[in-house]
Amino acid sequence: MAEFAVSEGVRFGRTVLLAVEGDLVEQAVEALVLPANIRGIMGAGMAGAIRIAGGPEIEREAMAQAPLALGDAIWTAPGDLASRGVQGVVHAVVSSTLGAPTTIPVVQRAVRATLRVAGEHRHRTIALPPVGSGTGPGQLAPALVAEAIVLEVVAHLRRSAPRLDRIVFVSRASDDVRAFGDAISFAHDHAWGPPE
Repeated sequence: MAEFAVSEGVRFGRTVLLAVEGDLVEQAVEALVLPANIRGIMGAGMAGAIRIAGGPEIEREAMAQAPLALGDAIWTAPGDLASRGVQGVVHAVVSSTLGAPTTIPVVQRAVRATLRVAGEHRHRTIALPPVGSGTGPGQLAPALVAEAIVLEVVAHLRRSAPRLDRIVFVSRASDDVRAFGDAISFAHDHAWGPPE
């Protein structure tokens, strides 16, 4: 089932969950999600790639909304990414400073807030990387983050009627993509069903 999840996607109600290997900014979606800190500063990695591709106004707009709350999410305009069909950038606030470690409960709250913000802006497709994961000291393992994110998304889909057609879980690391695919398969087999 995991291989199917990675290559074809799995339907949860009207929403398809898909795990892909690639760059966040290259995804054909309406909204890109990036890990953010409470000051809205976009450093290296995924945030830096979005800042470079979309222009500095994305970071300026995020910083203008600071200080941000841990576990929250904010929306900014897409800047130059609009030429690629992106309609907005959702900043999932998972750390206090650039590169600081976080916790699974903060990631879960940030994912819930991300889905709320995406819904408020009527986005039908979003790309979501493993926000909050890393490889340094104190960082959360990507597989653990992928599982927490997918289960939070599935819980959201069960308890609401979102407009989302597709959520793309994306990473440049094949291990992260496998972790997302495994989490999607597990969620479909064990956590999906009629809302309670």
